[in-house]
Amino acid sequence: MDKFLITSRTANPVTGPIMATTSPRFTCPRVCAFRKHGGGPLAGVCYAEHGAIGGFLWTLLDRTAIGRRIMNNIRIFGFEDLLFAIRSLEPGSLWRHNVAGDLMSNDAVTIDRTALRAIVEANKGRRGFTFTHYDVVANAANRIAIKEANENGFTINVSGNSLAHADELANLQIAPVTVILPANSTQNTKTPKGRTVVICPTNTHGVTCADCGLCSRAKRSTIIGFPASGGSKHRIHKEPQQ
Repeated sequence: MDKFLITSRTANPVTGPIMATTSPRFTCPRVCAFRKHGGGPLAGVCYAEHGAIGGFLWTLLDRTAIGRRIMNNIRIFGFEDLLFAIRSLEPGSLWRHNVAGDLMSNDAVTIDRTALRAIVEANKGRRGFTFTHYDVVANAANRIAIKEANENGFTINVSGNSLAHADELANLQIAPVTVILPANSTQNTKTPKGRTVVICPTNTHGVTCADCGLCSRAKRSTIIGFPASGGSKHRIHKEPQQ
């Protein structure tokens, strides 16, 4: 079941006053190193598993049917509702897909290209952006879907687990790249291949996503680094492994 939380204008101090969505846990790919039930050393590190998102909103989204309401009268929306909300945005509007969750898939391995194309089409003239942990190194179908979306105006950042992994993703030249960094990171850095990693400006310059918009730029040359956050951020105390 494809369902979402849709906030037309967030009060989130990080994103700022833009539209933002949330997808259920089951959209997260099996390969994500940070997912709660993964088998690697970073399993459960995902920031969305902590605080109000993980403790309440994400869990209630998982359990509640489309059309029903949860905390404080928050409605659960379906896929057509999502497309309508995107199309209803003013031209040029910045919006973020998936504060938590990932792209739609039928098997948690390969991105649903048909659903993604529908989002891309609805986003025409807007500045939607998102992030994904779906495998693009070994999965050619995911590479094609993500490259196509970026070429058509919907920015999908591919998420690296480490600086070395970020290099591997950047080598593909299909999408802009982000990477998780130790929680205490404050200075820009370099990947092993010499690519510049810029700390997310919401951490260093006191701006919001609404002010910045860097993650929505598909053609950027820099990798954006996100210092780890959430209840398990201390587990990333040095360069994490893939």
